[in-house]
Amino acid sequence: MRRDILKAVTAALLFFCLILPPLEAQQRTSDSSQVYAELVHWAYGQDQELVNGLQYYNRHQRSMGHPYLLEGWVHQGSVSLRGKLYTGLWLKYDIYAQHVEVEYQAMNGADNQVILVSDRVDHFYIGNYFFQKLKLEEGQEQEQFYQVIGNGPLVLYIRWEKKLVPVSGDSRFIEEYSSPKRDYLLQLDGAVNPFNSKKSFVQLFPESVQKDMKKLLKRNQLQIRNASTEQLDLFIIAAFNLINGGVQ
Repeated sequence: MRRDILKAVTAALLFFCLILPPLEAQQRTSDSSQVYAELVHWAYGQDQELVNGLQYYNRHQRSMGHPYLLEGWVHQGSVSLRGKLYTGLWLKYDIYAQHVEVEYQAMNGADNQVILVSDRVDHFYIGNYFFQKLKLEEGQEQEQFYQVIGNGPLVLYIRWEKKLVPVSGDSRFIEEYSSPKRDYLLQLDGAVNPFNSKKSFVQLFPESVQKDMKKLLKRNQLQIRNASTEQLDLFIIAAFNLINGGVQ
């Protein structure tokens, strides 16, 4: 009887000795996976689509100025990637390289930037600037980002760019970023056409309203090429009212 009991106890001890290490290893693996998941979430958030891009570094360290829209630092905004909208982000728009950067804070407290894959970006807001990826111009091989002002039958599109130009006289720099350049297009009743002056802008409208459009420009003292987004937005609303017989 005692021998039977001793055999049973010994078998039970052997069983627990055999299964305990795998259970501990499984627990360690589970803990390790959880820690890794927490690290990824800390740096990138839950959705890897948002940070599936290139880590930013300055490729033009001997260049004066900066390649960005606005002042060169991050602004709060949002971005749509393949139809999914991400809000509450800190963004930069590089108008020289034509890409969007998202800033995030690493675990060590440093601010890092990820360059979004442009093919996945549908549109984005940076501050009060709204940009959409479109193909609007004749001979254009691929879609580009355009600032969009207005909606419906009357829309103003602005394509921003900067260039790198050589400099001399300062051994620290070999080139500098140019001032931002804006190219304009107007969509009126489905037709999209470029313009580069007040005169060419007015000529895009029906002849019956061109005289009134000139008066509207003069009354608002609008310099289209240097106007702010807010000024252009108000002007497009007034122009829309004009062509529809409303009050300006």
